[in-house]
Amino acid sequence: MTFQYWYNQGIDRKKVIAFNGAYHGDTFGSMSVGDRGPFSAPFSPFLFDVSFIDCPNEANFENLFSEFKNFIDKGDVAAFIFEPLVLGSAGMLIYSPEHLDQMISYAQKQGVVCIADEVFTGFGRTGKLFASDYLRHKPDIFALSKGLTGGTMAMGVTSCTADIINAYRSNDIMKTFFHGHSFTANPIACAASIASFNLLMMKECVHSIENITKWHHEVKLKWEVHPKVKEVRQLGTILALELLTNESSSYVNEVRHRLYPFFVERGVLLRPLGNVIYVLPPYVITKNEIVIVYNAIEALLASEII
Repeated sequence: MTFQYWYNQGIDRKKVIAFNGAYHGDTFGSMSVGDRGPFSAPFSPFLFDVSFIDCPNEANFENLFSEFKNFIDKGDVAAFIFEPLVLGSAGMLIYSPEHLDQMISYAQKQGVVCIADEVFTGFGRTGKLFASDYLRHKPDIFALSKGLTGGTMAMGVTSCTADIINAYRSNDIMKTFFHGHSFTANPIACAASIASFNLLMMKECVHSIENITKWHHEVKLKWEVHPKVKEVRQLGTILALELLTNESSSYVNEVRHRLYPFFVERGVLLRPLGNVIYVLPPYVITKNEIVIVYNAIEALLASEII
């Protein structure tokens, strides 16, 4: 959508800026703007060129922002794509809305299209309806999926500003956005999405999200001083523990092979990102159920497998 936005205006902008460690999907375009690692290695000859920058933090932001501005000032950047506030597959890396706000503000002043991938962070995961709700500067394009239907049906939605749409409003058929999909606006998926959203907006669900956020914060304070834990990260209903191991932190950290069966044996289904354990509960979880999850993690920290 962004590439054709520039194409329709006769402007040559083809560069994209994305974060190291990002995950945006498994098609060639989305792999191109995602982390160049084991998942994309077999397809690397077919991926387009992207300028990657590190996830911002207090220590690196001054240099990172300078690098970001240098890319944009060249005048050929079409888009800046990001997972707002949480890089999921990178290990649930959480960064500040203030840093992202500065980046979006600078990019938009230079005409760069800013794309928020809220497939993971949307629909209450971060404690607000969308992670972008923490921002003062809003994205130009908004990608949603998963939480749309509560996982019951396959559906994705992309929204954009009127400015993006205006580049397609023309009597010239060659400026049409031709790329639809076979199941676009599938009526059953749309009905499931509306039903799921109505449930999400119920005061009981909103209250549950608030409770999960509170429970996570309480246990975070306890675990972040544990000698086997490098860092605990939390935003809303997202909780992640980065374990100290002899290997560097990564998705392929060998400890993952021991973590998964450890939890399954205790009746808990957790999918570690290498040496990062994350708890991402459904909003219907009860206090007793989430305590079972917390207790299993306590048992892990007390064990000899890490």
